[in-house]
Amino acid sequence: MNIVDLEEAINEKRNEMIKIGMTKGLSNRETIVCSQELDNLLNEYRRLKVNQIRSKSTLLDDFVELIQHFYKLASRPYKFMSPYKGNKFY
Repeated sequence: MNIVDLEEAINEKRNEMIKIGMTKGLSNRETIVCSQELDNLLNEYRRLKVNQIRSKSTLLDDFVELIQHFYKLASRPYKFMSPYKGNKFY
């Protein structure tokens, strides 16, 4: 299920729970079951959002790492031009 479908399902389930709660009461078994179903939908929504953020952050992390490497190259080009002096590698 994608995020848009999940948002619609959450809104529908929330409206259903409110309707049941208003007519049958908040401690009614049917209201509680509907609330648990809503919780499951919300948990799935959070999981999808976290996965989206993680996948975006890895791209950002890779970009930052690339910039850092370029900065090292620009600030110390002699380290990359002559990798060793005598018997020592730098």
